[in-house]
Amino acid sequence: MANQLYTLVDAFRNLAPDVGDFVLATIIETQGSTYQKAGARMLIAKDGDAQGLLSGGCFESDLLERSRSVFASGQAMTVYYDMRSPDDVIWGLGLGCNGSVKIMLQLLKSDAHYYPLDALAEAVEDDRRGVLITVIESEHEALPAGKSLFCGEDDFENVQLPWRGELIAKARQALSADKPSIETHLVEGNAVGVFYDPIRPLSQLLIVGAGADAIPLLQCARALGWRVTIVDHRPAYIKPERFPAAERLFCCLPQNLDENLQLVRFDALVMMTHSFEYDARYLKVVADSRIPFIGLLGPEARKTRLLDSLGDKAAKIADRVFGPVGLDIGAETPGEIALSIMAGILAAQNRRYGGQLTPHKVSAHA
Repeated sequence: MANQLYTLVDAFRNLAPDVGDFVLATIIETQGSTYQKAGARMLIAKDGDAQGLLSGGCFESDLLERSRSVFASGQAMTVYYDMRSPDDVIWGLGLGCNGSVKIMLQLLKSDAHYYPLDALAEAVEDDRRGVLITVIESEHEALPAGKSLFCGEDDFENVQLPWRGELIAKARQALSADKPSIETHLVEGNAVGVFYDPIRPLSQLLIVGAGADAIPLLQCARALGWRVTIVDHRPAYIKPERFPAAERLFCCLPQNLDENLQLVRFDALVMMTHSFEYDARYLKVVADSRIPFIGLLGPEARKTRLLDSLGDKAAKIADRVFGPVGLDIGAETPGEIALSIMAGILAAQNRRYGGQLTPHKVSAHA
């Protein structure tokens, strides 16, 4: 969900200065099969312009209608769509999904700097972990529905009343579990329903090797909301004009890699120098890191040779090395290979094996 939040933050940062207030729609609970899960968000402007998507178009038009009452009253509201019923008369929306979704609509005011979205934007840009705490229903005067607090992982001790106590204790648990949840608390004798949404830093990819095939991999990763750093030992290859979407570019020799970068910050690395010697030298440094996914181009025999070149260090890294990297989708072009690599990284990150969701056999002529 962190990478999806980046897309929303990017849209938020590019809003026109005179956009005025807008409504933040957040999925707070789902059951069954749904297009998005809890924590997904979209922005709705007064003119109906929307950024983000909460379904495959099932209820967005209805959300736009409901947001008008939030703009008019300034009061948050929760809406519920149950798409499991075959009786379309219930909504008359032609819903084609097979689950239920509960969505919170909050008014974010320009004169309040669009809090809490501005706090989320700062957290994303600063790579900070935290929890967004949002009141969804309440009998407490000081904690009305729609009131939010973003609490960074280093801020829990400084939170003031009435947020302190049970709410912050649950926020700590939510951050540790890294999973959105809804809880009901008694705050000063008043029932308060709260949505806890852990916010984690964006996924980061390190590409080692700045050849032409690194360009589509960068583009694919960026389209998915990843931050990308590119490293190469050849100064002529590390040019900003070649990689305008890269977060950072570094020209450094393999032995200096961990001096220039905090390797612990990366979720995945793909080795693309196309040189066995340099792949081995970079891999020797990476073997001392905790990067969970290390992708190697080329056949499995090449991976075996590279691991053998590490000597005793190979045991520290072997279960994190994927070579050949990527899912088997029949990729041939650089763009297809980039897609295959990112699909493989996402599958590993989400503890999945990849493959068709519908297990059709591939026909001989396909």
